[in-house]
Amino acid sequence: MSEKLADAPVRTGYLARLLDLISLVADQPGLSLGEVSRRTGLPLSTASRLVGLLSERGFVRRDGGGGVVAGPSLERVGLQALQRITAIGRFDEHVARLASSFGESVSLGLIDFGRIVLVARRESEHALRMVARVGDIIPPHTSAMGKALLAFMPRQRALELLASATPDPAAVLARLETELDRVREQGYARDEGEFAVGLRCVAAPFFRAGGEPAGAISIAGPSARFTEEQAAAAVRPLLAEVGSISRELGHGE
Repeated sequence: MSEKLADAPVRTGYLARLLDLISLVADQPGLSLGEVSRRTGLPLSTASRLVGLLSERGFVRRDGGGGVVAGPSLERVGLQALQRITAIGRFDEHVARLASSFGESVSLGLIDFGRIVLVARRESEHALRMVARVGDIIPPHTSAMGKALLAFMPRQRALELLASATPDPAAVLARLETELDRVREQGYARDEGEFAVGLRCVAAPFFRAGGEPAGAISIAGPSARFTEEQAAAAVRPLLAEVGSISRELGHGE
């Protein structure tokens, strides 16, 4: 045990150096090995060893002049990330349309690696609002967005999603059973101050071609301003937008 603990900082430091080197090569391709060593602060022998390791994996290569440049593996990762960002960008028009119609904050989350990740967001223009950021993780059991997704998932996937946020996913799923039945019947979920005190939220899921939920859109605002009547009025446009996204993803009504 003590040997592992003692070795952890060394491994962490080595990984950090490796990532620094990758970032440098991506930002400034064509640097000589000596320049890579100087700019990363690594001894030349260490820089050479790391470049060799990355070359074996295809993350860097030497150009015709001996400079270090991105290799095919790094280029592939970059292209995949770019494609993902481009795909996410197409959701923004749906978010913007709802935000413009209701003047409240609108968020779109995707299920990613067993969590709900906020990938698109338009803040309310009102001074009083709850601020969230793209990249935030949304709790599945205390948010309208999370419950909108849980309601339409197979039980095992719902438990896996809850496991990322609570130590007893089975108990939480059982507690939510009646509410999730209502969400399935209505096609949307509501949150009255669970995610944040004083915040009212409505959310609905959209689906991929296979029929499982891929993500959800929520509209949220302070309950004093985003009244029950306004929340109810937002449901039809919200369902229209998620229905449109579902069709874009290849899922029928």
